[in-house]
Amino acid sequence: MEGLDIKQRREQLGLTQKELGDLIGASRETIINYEKGKPIPKSKSEILNKVLEPGAVHHKKVNNEEVVKIVDDFENKNGNKFIELPNGQYYMLMPLAEFNVQAGFLSAYQDAEFLMDLSQHGILVDKPVHGRYVAFRVNGDSMDDGSSAAITRNSIVSTRELQRQHWNGKLRFRDFPYWVIYTTQSKMPLLKEIVEHNTEEGYITCHSLNDSPEFSDFKLHLNDIQALFYVIDVNRTISKKSFY
Repeated sequence: MEGLDIKQRREQLGLTQKELGDLIGASRETIINYEKGKPIPKSKSEILNKVLEPGAVHHKKVNNEEVVKIVDDFENKNGNKFIELPNGQYYMLMPLAEFNVQAGFLSAYQDAEFLMDLSQHGILVDKPVHGRYVAFRVNGDSMDDGSSAAITRNSIVSTRELQRQHWNGKLRFRDFPYWVIYTTQSKMPLLKEIVEHNTEEGYITCHSLNDSPEFSDFKLHLNDIQALFYVIDVNRTISKKSFY
């Protein structure tokens, strides 16, 4: 699909650039770039084709506000939407916690209206899944070591929340090394690699990829943790330096 096709089909469906961006988990600026002929990743091209099919979206009123939805999407009980693609995969949309909402996110993210107001981020999955999935915008440089594994500023990490009842068992940190962690000491989340989980003493050891002295390893007791989200996907930016 080329830029002119996107614009024509978007206008035929009565969508603004922002509305189309919200439907596919992209910003308005990204849609503008696509319509100007900038390269479109394969995953986004597939979802654009799906969303821009005739009759694929409809408008409805919710609390007197216009809401645009994909007709044949469906969602799990936690509100994560799944759109089936022609290749058999699914495009999963999740709320994106930008910098300005991260401090108060835990107190509000059970609120459906709050989640509806957030931007959306999408990833490809093989099938619809259960659980609560949230994306976070990375802010800082503790996980930036300059390597290909670096998680730089403005990258987006897609995560799944690990419910508290599962914390006593051994965390699967070898399968999922990176975690977004909310603690009782800070309103802002941490992004760290968990390198140890001592189940007897009830603590985890957190590691930063950046080897600067201020980012040395530290222990966190589970009693001092409010929420744990393990990272399932990283959408990296090209720019360096970052922090979390």
